[in-house]
Amino acid sequence: MEEWEDVDIEAVSDGLDASPTELHAFFEVTSDHLSEVRDRHTMMLVSSGELPEKHMETIAPERRLDWVLEELNGVRHNDGLSIPLQGVSSDNVNLKTGEIAGSKYLKLTIGKIERRLPLPKDALDVQAKFDGGILRLNW
Repeated sequence: MEEWEDVDIEAVSDGLDASPTELHAFFEVTSDHLSEVRDRHTMMLVSSGELPEKHMETIAPERRLDWVLEELNGVRHNDGLSIPLQGVSSDNVNLKTGEIAGSKYLKLTIGKIERRLPLPKDALDVQAKFDGGILRLNW
């Protein structure tokens, strides 16, 4: 009687039978230069947006305030503004006023986030209240 034993066959791939998805994933994992390219691209996008934004801030600082409020989901009022900060404790919110190039600014720091809001010329004295998760500023 004859006895037979199985012989394992190792599949060798020359890359031609791999799917495009597998090849793309392999390329992304093994190529170190892509992270550098992505970082430089992001840096270029950020710096290219700075020039128009700084120009607009110079000629129309009140628009800068509107941009920051839109970013923070805030609302502008006749005598101030309000910014929703649900989930943030009042200990993590810091406000400072200052002057930059002759214009009055409010520096709002929430944890690691910092924004500078240009204040209107008629904003003489800024009062702040943290009420029910909403930061209310009046001047």
